[in-house]
Amino acid sequence: MDDTVYEERKTPAGFLVKVRLSKLTYVVFTESGPEVPKGAKNNSIVVNVPRVGFFGDDFDVSHFHLGELSFVNVKAGKMVIPYQHGFSNEIKTIYLGTGSQSDVLPVVIYHYKNKEELMAAWEKGEQAQFLVVDEEIPRSDMVSFKIRYPSMNILVIKKRINTSAESQSPKTEESKDKGVVDYDKVRATDVAKNQNLNTYSENPVFLARIHLRAMELDKVKQLLLDFHLSSDDVMFIRTFLDVMIKNEYKKPELDSVKPQLIAMNEAFRLAVLILEFQVEVFEKELDVGFSKDISHMIYALLAKEQDLAKDLEHEIVLWEWKLRVRASLYKK
Repeated sequence: MDDTVYEERKTPAGFLVKVRLSKLTYVVFTESGPEVPKGAKNNSIVVNVPRVGFFGDDFDVSHFHLGELSFVNVKAGKMVIPYQHGFSNEIKTIYLGTGSQSDVLPVVIYHYKNKEELMAAWEKGEQAQFLVVDEEIPRSDMVSFKIRYPSMNILVIKKRINTSAESQSPKTEESKDKGVVDYDKVRATDVAKNQNLNTYSENPVFLARIHLRAMELDKVKQLLLDFHLSSDDVMFIRTFLDVMIKNEYKKPELDSVKPQLIAMNEAFRLAVLILEFQVEVFEKELDVGFSKDISHMIYALLAKEQDLAKDLEHEIVLWEWKLRVRASLYKK
């Protein structure tokens, strides 16, 4: 690959991340020039793109384009890498330190289902710096990995037992007859096909994944209003939207709804700014303006957040934002 080939990403906070694809290195540019990350060797501005491998069939990282460059959010200087594990609907997260001020950074994710896949990948040069493994992997295997690949950092993940509310309550004959679902044993898609989805509505990210697979886009929009989402929840939902928008396998049903997916992704991006109360950044977005569809979603979210505001200052700012969005709607 030509060394001059780059991929660039402008982040919501105004940073420019420039990735050199042939070397899988990146540089973060700030308003004052290239960033020197905290702890960088020799004060270098060039950073290797982290490569993270998940080992074991129980991991689900299907929201990433495996083996390809992806961009993830950064919070408090730590890269946020979401995943699912143990056939649970719970969204878990790995945090990797970066030393960077940027709010978005690149990563490459791999998934190895067994030792043979891992070793074959390593031999052909696909060498992950971090390997995420299940606690049930034999210690002898982990020692073997460390001896064979000494530069690799191994992160051991524990399974959460009895993740569903039903599995934590005493089992009765009546509940058995109703077919209680243990999320440790059943995948999300199986639950959606065989059970009443509303029963499992305590996790909005889980629901978003199901609704998107069913192409029920209005139900995904409604999640912003039906749940008190955290910014992490919204960012994880956006990873699903990104995959659908890219449409790597050229599915015609995704092409037909691409404009709606792009608009929804933009609304969810703006929702993060609201939920994190990033006043200056969001007000710059207000100055630019939104499309009509996005404005309706943002207005409804602002109204909900205003009702939930815990202090007067917060409430007043949200009220002002709501008025500005409403005014823009009448102008369109």
